[in-house]
Amino acid sequence: MLKNYLKIASRYLAKYRVFTFINVVGLGVGMTCCLFIFLFVRHELSYDQFHPEKDRLYRVVYQSSGGSNYAQIPPPIAPLMPDFFPEVETAARMYNRSISIQVPDEAGNFTNFEEDQALFVDSTFLDIFSLDFVAGDAQTRLAEPNTVVLSREVAEKYFSTKAVAQGSVVGNTILLDGNHPYQVAGVAEDFPENAHLHFSLLVPYESMFTLAPAERDSIMRQNLARNWVISHSHTYVRLNKGTEASSVDARFASLLDEHAPEQLNIGQSFSLQPITDIHLSPDIHLSPEGTNDKRYIYIFLAIALLTLLIACFNFINIATAQSVRRIKEVGMRKVMGARRIHLFGQFMSESMWVSFLALLLASLLIFISLPEFNSLTQKSFTTQDLLEWPVVLTFVGVFLLTGILGGSYPALYISRWQIMKTLRSAGPVMRPGRHWSLRHVLVVLQFTASIALISGTVVIFRQLDYLENRPVGYDREAIVTVPLFSQDLNNIFGGVDGALRSRLNTLENELTAHPSIEASTLSAMVFGVGVVSRRVDPEGVDTEGRLYVPSFSVDYDFLETYGLKIIAGRSFSQEAGTDHLEAFIVNETAVKEFQWNTPEEALGKEIELEGKVGKVIGVIRDVHYTSLYMPIGSMVMDIGVPMFTTLSLRLQGQQFKEAIAFAETKWQEYFPEKTFEYSFLDDSLRELYQDDSRIGQIIGIFAVLAILVSCLGSYGLAMLLARQKEKEIGIRKVLGASLLQIITILTRNYFLLILIASVLAVPLAYWVMQKWLTNFAYQIPLSAGLFILAIGSVLLIATFTISYQTMKAAFINPARTLKDE
Repeated sequence: MLKNYLKIASRYLAKYRVFTFINVVGLGVGMTCCLFIFLFVRHELSYDQFHPEKDRLYRVVYQSSGGSNYAQIPPPIAPLMPDFFPEVETAARMYNRSISIQVPDEAGNFTNFEEDQALFVDSTFLDIFSLDFVAGDAQTRLAEPNTVVLSREVAEKYFSTKAVAQGSVVGNTILLDGNHPYQVAGVAEDFPENAHLHFSLLVPYESMFTLAPAERDSIMRQNLARNWVISHSHTYVRLNKGTEASSVDARFASLLDEHAPEQLNIGQSFSLQPITDIHLSPDIHLSPEGTNDKRYIYIFLAIALLTLLIACFNFINIATAQSVRRIKEVGMRKVMGARRIHLFGQFMSESMWVSFLALLLASLLIFISLPEFNSLTQKSFTTQDLLEWPVVLTFVGVFLLTGILGGSYPALYISRWQIMKTLRSAGPVMRPGRHWSLRHVLVVLQFTASIALISGTVVIFRQLDYLENRPVGYDREAIVTVPLFSQDLNNIFGGVDGALRSRLNTLENELTAHPSIEASTLSAMVFGVGVVSRRVDPEGVDTEGRLYVPSFSVDYDFLETYGLKIIAGRSFSQEAGTDHLEAFIVNETAVKEFQWNTPEEALGKEIELEGKVGKVIGVIRDVHYTSLYMPIGSMVMDIGVPMFTTLSLRLQGQQFKEAIAFAETKWQEYFPEKTFEYSFLDDSLRELYQDDSRIGQIIGIFAVLAILVSCLGSYGLAMLLARQKEKEIGIRKVLGASLLQIITILTRNYFLLILIASVLAVPLAYWVMQKWLTNFAYQIPLSAGLFILAIGSVLLIATFTISYQTMKAAFINPARTLKDE
């Protein structure tokens, strides 16, 4: 029986090969989208699931008094937690920074490297996170000072693959930050790709202080030991078995009351977050690496489901429309004794056969396009991932789902026809007054999904374009930033002394002598990339020492180099003589929040910035000193030479490469101990939205594929309906119908269905996109034009899709279609 079903199904599909092609390609593309999205979503949900006893591992999250959430917390907390909380078995701090490395060769020559993922960790870090050591003593690996653990990749880069395999890397000495010898105590495999953090090297937490200059070492120790407000170190804990994180959360306030100085207990709070939730927590700032948003996961799943449903709807529509051709076949089968179950089995076998062919096509498409998919998603899926049993089961499940979903209704619809009616009529008899069928409903749903997908894609791309091109209040074009030190938050405690300042001044003078370097300046941090909030006491504001405001320490020529606009007062000036001691500049928002009425009235107001007392000499127009995810807040600027971390160069002309090469040569002349690094400011700002941009591209591509599947189905359906109406068209032409009237008859139902779909799609797309836009402080308006564009696109696509078949049917010769009548 089954063999007979398959034989007849094969013959039927081969006979109507055009519709078979449309169904197979539509379902194949739908399956491809669905399976690719499954791979991506599965990977996103698998982050940190590999840790042993992952249910006991947590990260401490910092809720500031301003309402923001941070992944970095004050350093004094971690050492207190095991004793204060009986639930906490152990706790460990992790401080992430970049660092310059020098590796000697056998001849005594050094090779310079710059590593972005140097983790300074407590020794208990290795009790919380299990690492796979390939070399070294697992017991003493980070217990001793001046030791370092390298990842396998970095160890092979510094030495060789052979040296790592032989274990001879252990015991070698490398130099950190130019002149600090550290011995390699071990080599470990890095965390897998689906981890929320990775490392190049692990260094004892104490080395964070000893690597700093002696004068900064003591300042850092004193400040961090009693600083209960700074967002500084990531802190992880492992709870005892059988304990709950909620009981720790409930008593964090008691920890602060007991140990934090009263003036530093300003309403901040802390809580534990499961380690498996970290990757999908974009609202927690300063995570070690990029995160994703659960809402994107839901969007991806919705697109996967919609694409697959659209493909199945196409199959159902074409199968039911094509059923007219099989009326007499069904009648004859019933006359010959076929039961309804036999007919159902025959048509289901055809559906499953089509689904199987589509699965083969989807498998081929996935294997071919896997490298491009990896490039798009920044993942590293392999063919081995496709052979894992959850993926294989998903493949099989999609195959069965599409086969059953796509074939069940047509099979039931055809098999229930009555013998006499099917043999005497040219088609299935419609009940009087019945103008709507399941086919109409499915077409409406297809168009609804297409309009919603186009609307969402347009909104996402316009929002991202808006973020990249919105004026930020300062010049960001042709600005090159050069870090003075390795990326290190601890530089806020002062890194530029008198001797370094002198070298920097000489370097700046030589750089600005180059014709392509228009100006240079120094600052702490860079606009849009990072900001540090410090305690501020403005005149007339009762802060009780609890107001923390973003502050920027800049050089005298910073405002001019970045093109900031003074709206009251003046800029910093060396001629004033005391600006470095007692001058501040604030922005417009600070004037409002400090209740100083107008920028002019703000001039002369007193400010205390963590012990530095001075007066406001100028007010600048508001600038976006953070990303556009955050609204503009108050900002205070001062001259703070020890805080400088960045050299900024404003280029001019077209010879950028020559200017940068010149700057690198001069840098190596004056700062041989630090690897020269640079980045264009506009590129750095663009990277702030890179994750959203990449997600937008993924959504856009899958949305286009879903629309193409819908178009393919519309084309096939239009072809079938046009063939069914051939005699009607012939009669109308004989009776004098014009070409326009015939085209109108063939297309008016489509436009009516699109109108109904628009009514359904626009409110849905508006609601979803409004929710998504709440992630941004600055948003594009959801204007009617966006949705009119989406509806117009679907109208245009539908018209283009069905126009060929419509015109072909309209031009048909009536003599050919009516010759049998």
